[in-house]
Amino acid sequence: MRETFLFHLVFRLYHFLWICVLPFLIRSHRLKEGCAERTLKEVLFSRVDLWIHAASAGEAYLAGQIVAGLDDTQELDILITTNTLQGKEILEKVAGDQCHRVTVAYMVFDSPPLVRKAVKIADPKLLVLIELEIWPGLLAEMKRAGKNYIIVNGRMTEKSSRRYGKIGFIWKRLKPMAVLAISENDRIRFADLFGLSSRQAQYIPNLKFDRIETYRYWDEHDEKKDMSLVLASIAREEEDDVLFLVKMLLQKFPELLVHLFPRHMHRVQDWMERLEKNNINWILQSSKADSGSASVVIRDVFGELADEYRRANAVFVGGSLAPIGGQNFIEAFMNGVVPVTGPFLNDFSWVGEEVFREGLVKKGNNREEVLGLLVEALEKPMDKNVLGEKVNRYIAKKQGGTEITCQYIRTYLK
Repeated sequence: MRETFLFHLVFRLYHFLWICVLPFLIRSHRLKEGCAERTLKEVLFSRVDLWIHAASAGEAYLAGQIVAGLDDTQELDILITTNTLQGKEILEKVAGDQCHRVTVAYMVFDSPPLVRKAVKIADPKLLVLIELEIWPGLLAEMKRAGKNYIIVNGRMTEKSSRRYGKIGFIWKRLKPMAVLAISENDRIRFADLFGLSSRQAQYIPNLKFDRIETYRYWDEHDEKKDMSLVLASIAREEEDDVLFLVKMLLQKFPELLVHLFPRHMHRVQDWMERLEKNNINWILQSSKADSGSASVVIRDVFGELADEYRRANAVFVGGSLAPIGGQNFIEAFMNGVVPVTGPFLNDFSWVGEEVFREGLVKKGNNREEVLGLLVEALEKPMDKNVLGEKVNRYIAKKQGGTEITCQYIRTYLK
């Protein structure tokens, strides 16, 4: 890699920045776990064939899929790094189920001397980065060592594209061998950022679709259930709008039982006070009490969301009535109910517009439209068997990304 004076100057400044911030990072409560590995005072790995970096929990599951999909006729030495404790716990479970020799470690800080040492120790034939983990220190040291890297399941928002584009001359010198992006828009953004050809930057199905098994609908022969609504993953920023939905729906459907799942448990107390102030009867799930005359069950224990989807007549998936990116609505239609969302779904744009065209998800542009869609869902729910046929057709068309990714990796390893 040819380094211009400007390129060299930027990395001298980047190195100086790490000298300044590293003392604070190693004292951070969030990064304290695994600090010895992040600074290479403790090294768990040696030379490997393949290095996969999975930033956190979601990427960790994808890393497991990739390793499982690799050819088992040749045992590989694989290093998988992550930034979070949750990611590491997932990867350690995954590692035990593989036919390859897998080592799991925390990712080193991107300080140039640290990543230089890590690249020298690991000496990988190929580095695989999942989604958008492009750290300039790591990529520069890979290039200096003459190593290849690719980005898989790549996704990049317009906001990220603008931010990274401010130092576009850096990224064009650190370009990967290939980018496998999850949508055509993501492919274009990566190609523009790195200066890649259409052959180097390609669109393939999102690997997350390969983790979805089959449609799981509720047994229609179960005893008749009361009318119920699930409000899932409700964020603090949209609580006023969600309270409006609760009040309006209870006025129209007095017998409706609402299951409210706050996104974060520390918001439970606030919901108790909100409902009390508006004279809405509620109980906590943890109380184990019968819902009785309560109109709202505040779900203050983790889990159980999939089961409630199967029982629900209607669902609203939160994080979408405020501009915070949305939450996972796929789980709802996979479990037998068409979810309603607000307009803010940037984090799930990779799913594509087809889910809305096919009626697998209903989107309202504001709380009034969301209210109307929920009323419609409660009054005219979609037949679960019809929904199941639609879901399975949709998922089948979206799967296969893991095999394509593994083919690329096998090619580069050879």
